[in-house]
Amino acid sequence: MIPGYDKHSFGKKLNEVVSPSRPIISIENLIGRTEELDRIEKALFAPGRNVFIYGERGVGKSSLAATAANQWQSADAEYIDVSCSPDSTINSIVANIASQAVAAKWSTSSKIREQVSVRMKWLSYSLESETSPTDFSTKIKGLSDAVEVLKEVAALHSEVPVVVVDEVDRIADEKEIDLLADLLKQLGDKRIELKFIFTGVGTTLNEILGAHLSAIRQLETIELPRLSWDARWDIAIHALSIFEVEIPKDIYIRLAAVSDGYPYYVHLIVEKMLWLIFEKEEIVTKITWDDYYSALDKAIVGITAELSRPYEMAVNQRSRDYEEVLWSTSADEWQGAYLSDMHEQYVSIMTQRDGKDALSYDKFATRIRNLLKPEYGAILKKGQKKGYYHYREKMLRGYIRMQAEANRIEIISKEAEATIKNYMRVPAKNVGYYKSQPPRGYK
Repeated sequence: MIPGYDKHSFGKKLNEVVSPSRPIISIENLIGRTEELDRIEKALFAPGRNVFIYGERGVGKSSLAATAANQWQSADAEYIDVSCSPDSTINSIVANIASQAVAAKWSTSSKIREQVSVRMKWLSYSLESETSPTDFSTKIKGLSDAVEVLKEVAALHSEVPVVVVDEVDRIADEKEIDLLADLLKQLGDKRIELKFIFTGVGTTLNEILGAHLSAIRQLETIELPRLSWDARWDIAIHALSIFEVEIPKDIYIRLAAVSDGYPYYVHLIVEKMLWLIFEKEEIVTKITWDDYYSALDKAIVGITAELSRPYEMAVNQRSRDYEEVLWSTSADEWQGAYLSDMHEQYVSIMTQRDGKDALSYDKFATRIRNLLKPEYGAILKKGQKKGYYHYREKMLRGYIRMQAEANRIEIISKEAEATIKNYMRVPAKNVGYYKSQPPRGYK
C-alpha cells in the first residue's frame, strides 16, 4: 500500500516518473543526460544548426529528443513528432510535418485561419477548409516544394517551432538520405527558423548517413552511450522517493547491473516494483529482496517479443542445456567476449546450479557456435578476432541478464565490480537539472 493514492491517481503519477513504453518528455525524469541536454540547447541557439542523436537501440535517444524538444519548443504549441519507416521519403516526412502544423492551427477560430492563409501558398487551402486539413503528400513534388512548405510551417506553427524526426535509420532509400542532407543545407541557407532533432540507430553516424555526410555542417551530432551506473540507480531512487519508498543500496546496485545501462529495463523493473507495493495490504516504506525479484519476474513477462523470442528459441532446444550457456555470454561489459572467458563464466554459473553438471569445453563451444544460427535465435555473431563473439542485438544482453538474475544467478564481470567499487568511493553525479543527492549509504 502507498498512502494517499487510489488506483487511478497512483497509475497516473507512476507513469509521470517512469516510462518504459514511451519517450520521457520531462526534464525532471530524464536522469543521466544533463550533458547531452546542455549540448542540444547550445546547438539550437546557433542559426541553421540542427541536432542528430545516434547510438544503440534502447539507450534513450527518443526520450532525449522528446525532452529537448519539449524544453526548446515555445509554449504556444506542442513540438511536431514524425517517425520514419522503410518507405519514408523526404516528401512524405515534410507532408507529415505540414499536416501536424496545420492540425494544430486548424481548430482555432476562422478569423485566425483567414489571417494566416493570406500569407500562405501551400497551407492556405487546408487552413480555410471547413472539413479537415488537406493531405500534402500528393502536392509536394520536389525538394524546392518541401523547402517552401517548411518555411510556411515555421511561420504558422508557433513562435519557436521544433520537429523531432525519429528513427532516420529506417529510411531504406539512400537517395532520400541524400535529399535530407540537401534539405538541411537549404533550410540553413534560406534562414528558415525551424529546428530539427533527428534520431537514428547506429554505432557511427556513417552507418546512418552513409556517404551523405555533407549535412554534418548543419548538425550537432550526439552519440548517446548506455546509462552510467549512477544514472541507472538514480532512476530507481528518484522514482521510489516520489512515493516515499526507500530502496536499499545492495538492491539498487543489483538493479543497475542487470539493466545493462538501458533505461527501458530500469523503468520497466521499477514500474513493476511500484505496482507490487501499491497492491499490498500493508504500507510499504522500503523495498525488500522479495519485492525486487517479484518485480523482475513480472518485468520479464512484459518484455517485448523482439527480445524474448530469440531467448526462447535458444533455450527450448531438445538438449535443454542452453540457458546457462546463454547466461555466460552476458558477463562482459563490452558487449562481446572470447570463448574461453565465456566458458570460465559458465563454470562459475554451474557452481550455482544445484543438481546440474557442466558441459565439457568442447560441448560448450558447440553450443556457442549454434547461437549464431537462426534456428537458435541468431543471438550471437562472430567478431573479427578468432574465438570472439558479440551480440547481434546488443539490447538482448540486458534481457539475458534479467533471466539469470530471476534464477538467482549472480553475474557481474570484473569490469563491473571495479566500476561499483569506484562509485562507492564517490557521490553519484548530478542528474536531471536538479542537484542529485548521493545515493543513500554512499560516502
